[in-house]
Amino acid sequence: MRVDLLKTAKHGSGRRVFVALGLASAAVSSLPPSAAERPFQVGEHAVYDVRYGFIHAGTGTLTVVDIDTVRGRDAWRFRLTFSAGVNLLLYRYALRDTMQSWVDTSSFHSLRFNQDQFDGGRARVKRYEIFPERRAYADGGKPEQAAVADPLDEIAFLYFVRTLDLTVGTTNEFPRYFKPESNPVILKVLRKETIEAAGKSWNTVVVQPIIKTSTIFSNGKALVWISDDSARVIVQINTKLSIGSITMKLKSYKG
Repeated sequence: MRVDLLKTAKHGSGRRVFVALGLASAAVSSLPPSAAERPFQVGEHAVYDVRYGFIHAGTGTLTVVDIDTVRGRDAWRFRLTFSAGVNLLLYRYALRDTMQSWVDTSSFHSLRFNQDQFDGGRARVKRYEIFPERRAYADGGKPEQAAVADPLDEIAFLYFVRTLDLTVGTTNEFPRYFKPESNPVILKVLRKETIEAAGKSWNTVVVQPIIKTSTIFSNGKALVWISDDSARVIVQINTKLSIGSITMKLKSYKG
């Protein structure tokens, strides 16, 4: 995910914009959704306009790429790309990010998570292998570490939330982020709201996700708009920074 914002963003507040999006998992059941309940399929593609305040900063995409194979298991491959840049007076900042998630089509557990990021002149590469059967994950070539029973990564959460019911007025804790120290994810379901995006009016459910990581969602000030229909499209995201705010609004959608 790429967000070219203020220097504040450079220190972590403008990174991985979709992390807590997916964390909007307000389900009371830990059972994986059946194929019939999943509102996405291979080929789904969403494009987002990224703005810092009123300034157009870039674009983002969210795609169901294909069904791949990971360690002999069929797995959805989800991909998020994000790129943006803002020049303010003498300050310039750029962030480009591509995240990919491989999720078991049967259990809907994360099996692999990759990230390639260019953040203000600094490159980051992450390669996680996740092993649900033994509650472990490996960070590149490092020794395995303990994970949770039903692991999900950032992008997997984003798709998982779309299969769930969101009841206005509820606050939920969801301990499924694959790194145990970042649990539980807290999700508040705030209200219903109609907004304009991608050339139409959307009836949405507004949620407030909070996760214990160094992302813009850790301060509890981010909001996510999810379409209140069977498609559960991510329509808009807004988050507050120490100076200004970021808005990501749906520009086009192919279901």
